[in-house]
Amino acid sequence: MKKYIPIIIHILFCIIILFIPLLIMTRNGTMVDKHYLGYFLRTSVLIVLFYINYLILIDKFLFKKQFLLYFAINIGLIIVLMSFQNFIFDILAGLTPPNIEELGERIHRTPPPSFKEMRIIGDYTLIVLSIGMSVALKATMRWHKDSINFESVKSAQLEADLRNLRSQLNPHFLFNTLNNIYSLIAIDSPKAQEAVHMLSRLLRYVLYENDQKFVSVDKEIEFTKNYIDLMRLRLNPNVKLNVLIRDEGCKNQIASLMFMTLIENAFKHGINNTDESFIDIKILVEENKGILCTVENSISESNEAMESKNSGIGLSNLKKRLDLLYPGKYQFETKKQDNAFTALLRINF
Repeated sequence: MKKYIPIIIHILFCIIILFIPLLIMTRNGTMVDKHYLGYFLRTSVLIVLFYINYLILIDKFLFKKQFLLYFAINIGLIIVLMSFQNFIFDILAGLTPPNIEELGERIHRTPPPSFKEMRIIGDYTLIVLSIGMSVALKATMRWHKDSINFESVKSAQLEADLRNLRSQLNPHFLFNTLNNIYSLIAIDSPKAQEAVHMLSRLLRYVLYENDQKFVSVDKEIEFTKNYIDLMRLRLNPNVKLNVLIRDEGCKNQIASLMFMTLIENAFKHGINNTDESFIDIKILVEENKGILCTVENSISESNEAMESKNSGIGLSNLKKRLDLLYPGKYQFETKKQDNAFTALLRINF
């Protein structure tokens, strides 16, 4: 039914334009005369030109950049329709007997020579406006349709980009976690077994519970806590870990695995086997406002050299996901100062 609504609107518009003057005349007791017939004929010519352009010529020639052919066909149409209009006017003039008094008045009040030229100019001005309106309306509808198609393509591309980034993130997470467990096997087998058990829970979230673009904040916070506990198993006594996570029961949703990259980098580059080192993690959730995550870790000279060589896909992946999911609604900053690396991520709901 919806596809017929524009057709019905166009038909009603034509009926109103053509027959409203007739209703007014008959209501006032005026007989239909040659003035209304002239209006009806001129308006019909304009309507025919409008819809021939709107339905056929603009799509077939103008939008395909066949400008000369488009203008030539319109000129031919105008000549044919105007000749037909003048032919009907001549017939109507022949069928209408002249009134003696009107004839006398015409003899004594001959119209200025420019009257006919002015009427012709007016007719052709209306013709140009009618064709121009059809072009403007058609171009507007095409722009609207193209914008809808563009948004659909853009949305599909966004989904494809996000799937691609997530497919990179999951193996990256698994690879680094297995490396951590491998290092634990030689040091502490019971801890390694515990780590495998914790990893299985994390993988269940990553692979099964995390298949949506957005997840609830409480689930993401719980996953983050479990991930930190898993990473904590490999820490040496000389590493000081401070964790502050405050969630006051926020019911909002957030893109999944947003904090993992920052935390993973801190454990990867903030641990020194010989010197004192630290990792500070803060995640503060504000109801209906947003989430603030700051991660700071120490950097030794050896870790800094390793970081410059193996920057990996972590931070660049995170930046791309933020651009896609939170355009204009996030703040992401990183800085190095006094042998410490700080990352700040703020996401607004």
